[in-house]
Amino acid sequence: MKKTGTMNVSVSASGEKDSLTIHPNDGFDLGFMRVEHPVPLCHHVALESFLKGENGQIDEVKLSLRNECPPRTMVLGSTLHRLLGEPEKVVLLFDGERLYVHGQTH
Repeated sequence: MKKTGTMNVSVSASGEKDSLTIHPNDGFDLGFMRVEHPVPLCHHVALESFLKGENGQIDEVKLSLRNECPPRTMVLGSTLHRLLGEPEKVVLLFDGERLYVHGQTH
């Protein structure tokens, strides 16, 4: 299981509802090398359950690596932000097939 460090969340009014953007260095932490990656995003499942292989709900999202994105920051649209519980900080986990956004609201 690969993961990022704690990242700030930036909500973009113009962000696509199925798109996440992170800095390439953060993408490297997850093993991503290309500019865009279609990945299944697991949500509405507890972290412990995800780690045991449960999916919860899955949506296909596009994870983009952009130099314009500040390091340790995830940019996403307001719809996806609400779907993920409006976290202020996150850690991204990737098991080689599925992406999980572990959010923190404090």
